[in-house]
Amino acid sequence: MKPQLIATLAVAGLFAIGSGVAQAAGSTEIQEATALQGAKVSLSQAISTAEQRTGGKAFDAGVDIRGNRVHIAVETNGPKGVQTTFVDPQNGHIVGGHAGPQQD
Repeated sequence: MKPQLIATLAVAGLFAIGSGVAQAAGSTEIQEATALQGAKVSLSQAISTAEQRTGGKAFDAGVDIRGNRVHIAVETNGPKGVQTTFVDPQNGHIVGGHAGPQQD
């Protein structure tokens, strides 16, 4: 094969691999973006619930999807340090949590 053709095929292969990775990452982002569409609890309500529970102030919050379970993860910093609280988006109940930040 000619060197120019080999280089062209190599670049095309890199684009194909890159787009596959982007689609996989995009799929997770889309899933997170749509996860709260049918939720009965807003993100701000979940933050308020977590702040009341921990006595801290929220500095990060977002969707946490594990398997087929969707929760709102709220990270707070307060008297007991950094805590992560998981809130059920359907009923607003706290369903879990732990000391320390949310592990990605």
